[in-house]
Amino acid sequence: MRFRMVVFFAALAATSSAFAQEWDWKVAPYLWASGIEGDAALGALARDVDVEFSDLLNVVAGAALLHVEGSNGDNGVFGDLVWMSLEPEDEIATIGGETEANFDTTIVELGYVRVLDNISLELGVRYWDLELELDPALLAAVKRGDDWVDGFVGFRRSSALGDKWSSTTSFNVGAGGSDFTWALNLVYSRELSGGNRFATGLKVLDIDYENDSVNGFPFRQDLTFLGATVGYVFD
Repeated sequence: MRFRMVVFFAALAATSSAFAQEWDWKVAPYLWASGIEGDAALGALARDVDVEFSDLLNVVAGAALLHVEGSNGDNGVFGDLVWMSLEPEDEIATIGGETEANFDTTIVELGYVRVLDNISLELGVRYWDLELELDPALLAAVKRGDDWVDGFVGFRRSSALGDKWSSTTSFNVGAGGSDFTWALNLVYSRELSGGNRFATGLKVLDIDYENDSVNGFPFRQDLTFLGATVGYVFD
């Protein structure tokens, strides 16, 4: 996990340095108060996942989120990193008795944006690395992880909302390693006196993934991440 994060930041730093004089770059660390709903399974062990917004601070063991974007005329590139380690406190009755679950999620997006009149086209890839541990009371714990890459295509639209405020809406769908995934981002930002921006909005990410054998166990993740975002944009 640490190696992947180092590679991600190194690639962004190298790209920024190479195009610093021609491109306008924005860097935005942010928080995502994401609730999670769906179900996860390892072989015969399965459980529902239901993490409410209000419970998030109690179940997050660690998190790192960063968005980077560069533009040059009608062309743009972007990268997004989401890493979260969750330890829900609730226990669900499954085969083997009450079952605890731990989730480690890494999501990395790299994409290209092309401005077309009033709307922009997005093309990109999204890397997933999901690790799930199910710990039944009456059986030995089972821990498996899998990673894959999806391609995605979508659109975005930006609008000015007065002198200081603006909004950006983006939506994309993808597949490849997963059966299907879709994402929605709604961001409102306000320009501050130093040229930087405060941003808040809504982020939704849905994944439907199944692998018949991950080290001998069927692995399934059917999850929706949904919640409010807040961040600071360095321009």
